[in-house]
Amino acid sequence: MKRVLTIFVLPMLLLLASAPRALAQSEIPPNVLPIYAIQGDGIASPLLGDYVDVYGVVTGVTSNGFYLQDPTGDGDPETSDGVFVYMGRRPKVEPGQCILVRRSFVDEYYDKTELARTKKPEEVDYCETLTVKPVDIPFARLATDPETLFERYEGMLVQVDDLQGVVEGPTKRFRDGSAEIAFVPQAMEPYLPGGRVFQRDDDDMDALMYVSSGLGGDLPGLNWGDSISMGGEPGPDDAVLAILDYNFGKYQLLLLPGQQVTSTSEGRQPDAVASGPAAEDEITVCTFNLLGMGKGGEQYRDEAEYAAQLQKRALAIDESLKGCTIIGAQELGTPEDAQNLADLLTQSHGLAYDATAIEGPGTRSFEFPLTNGLLTRSDRVEVVNAELRQGCSKNNYNVRYMSGACEREAYGLFNRPPLVVDLLVQGAWGEPYPLTVIVNHWKSKGGNEEVNVVRREAQAAHVASLVQEKVDANPDARVVVLGDLNDYYDSIPVETLRTGVEPNLVHTYDFLPDLDRYTYTFNGGSQVLDHILVTPNVVAEVVAMEPVRINADYAYPTVTDPTSVHHSSDHDPVLMRLQPQSGAWLGGNVQLPGVTVQLLGADGEAVAEAVSDDNGAFRLWDVTPGDYTLRYSPPDGVQVEPAESAIAIEPGANEAEAPLVRHRAAVLGAGMIEGRSE
Repeated sequence: MKRVLTIFVLPMLLLLASAPRALAQSEIPPNVLPIYAIQGDGIASPLLGDYVDVYGVVTGVTSNGFYLQDPTGDGDPETSDGVFVYMGRRPKVEPGQCILVRRSFVDEYYDKTELARTKKPEEVDYCETLTVKPVDIPFARLATDPETLFERYEGMLVQVDDLQGVVEGPTKRFRDGSAEIAFVPQAMEPYLPGGRVFQRDDDDMDALMYVSSGLGGDLPGLNWGDSISMGGEPGPDDAVLAILDYNFGKYQLLLLPGQQVTSTSEGRQPDAVASGPAAEDEITVCTFNLLGMGKGGEQYRDEAEYAAQLQKRALAIDESLKGCTIIGAQELGTPEDAQNLADLLTQSHGLAYDATAIEGPGTRSFEFPLTNGLLTRSDRVEVVNAELRQGCSKNNYNVRYMSGACEREAYGLFNRPPLVVDLLVQGAWGEPYPLTVIVNHWKSKGGNEEVNVVRREAQAAHVASLVQEKVDANPDARVVVLGDLNDYYDSIPVETLRTGVEPNLVHTYDFLPDLDRYTYTFNGGSQVLDHILVTPNVVAEVVAMEPVRINADYAYPTVTDPTSVHHSSDHDPVLMRLQPQSGAWLGGNVQLPGVTVQLLGADGEAVAEAVSDDNGAFRLWDVTPGDYTLRYSPPDGVQVEPAESAIAIEPGANEAEAPLVRHRAAVLGAGMIEGRSE
């Protein structure tokens, strides 16, 4: 069901007159500089670190400062005529005033030229006019560095004609009340694989644009794939007026009051789990970042809000993860929060869970305590042993002391040490199934990433040593390493973990089509942060692997809704299904999207079905070994030859091991395209 939503940003006073205002202009003191002298024609200000006096017309006011622009400029297209003045609070200035700021410090705050340490702004009559005319700027483009397009307009009033796009980063909301949406211009969308921007593809990331409500009003709650258009008064109806801001690595359009935002949505719904709850002959293993589920000063101190947020997590585990057998949980506040979640699931959702969580260095933070934990179905899983295994480093990362963890002159490596838990799982297979789960939450990407990535590599090597320890003690040990590793699928830290064990670990994302490899959206780029890796002896028992789409593609709500699974986190949880006796899955690529692939049993009835994605990939999960027929049902205008293929699926078979299924796919009237499942 489609819905169309129109939002008008609430108006506020802004003087953008159609004709200049005549002024009795005072003589400008020689020490007072125009803004373009501060900005210069390079990336950084030529006056960086200096204290300056600057004047200009206020074009917009935010919760912590205001934008100032020279209304006439210097006529040089390489130098911006606007700048942000940081105040640390909402200033008492209004759009349209001519303002002087004295003794302001020229700073490059995360590469954004701004004036800081500013005294009280003064209204003056130095400006030749109070009219600020917007300048036209282009759309973002694929494989074009945004800096080359937009740096010259940083801090200026701008205009973009006929701005339409497709949402890549769902509406994100901030504590100051502002919201942001990441999108690509509509003309760029067909060039993106599956219409999605991935963080790993720099050329695609270049095409992203950002719109913000930082100057007042609000933005609608939009999901990935929604269409968006902007424009309205003041200005031409088909143009959007905004201030072009630079904010933590991205240029964003701060909409002027009075601008109109219109969207069209297909009414996306959360995905279901592959095949429902775990059967008696199956085990489901999940990883889930619970987004600061605690009572710290910057978490949920209000009891009612805490209860609502706890309910959202419980609902996601019940309805979306279908009562997953084993859940590795990150970003619990304390062990008490783990127990509270287990109790709620048991008492209110009829899912009997035990909680395993041990206090670590991160647990003791007053503002934002964080603890790794494990939730296990008490009717099927016995916890044999659990321990935190802190790593040690010669580098001091300011980790709180953990008794007995490191020798003298060595420091703790993890604020959230790996939780290593040995389990016995009961099922229809008979003897208890031994499994070791290692729950991880590695160093985030916040701050200096050059330092962070070195630390994550060390963390990866430590976790690999923990797995090797288990395998050396018992070559048949089954080990699952999961959690928020805060790095990408093919990153050096994740590869350090995978290859640091002999035999190497297997990343279960290898089983997923490329377009499914994401669990998190940052600045409009989809990426993998949440991982599940296994020892090779577990691979033959994997029958399904699925990131569960309930968070990353959906808009942040303005008010917590405890009845919705959406944004129970900012990460998508991930589910892996194991079948210890026998099972299989099959995948391939038909080279074309929208092809229905059915697996037919001996009686000709379909036992599994999938539709190829935009890259042509498909997966048939949770298959019983045996003899089958594959049937291809293409959309109108496409034919597949042969339309059916015989196939034998062996126990533990997967995409790499199953017999190749050869076919021809043709777009009628456009020649033949050969492909095969691989």
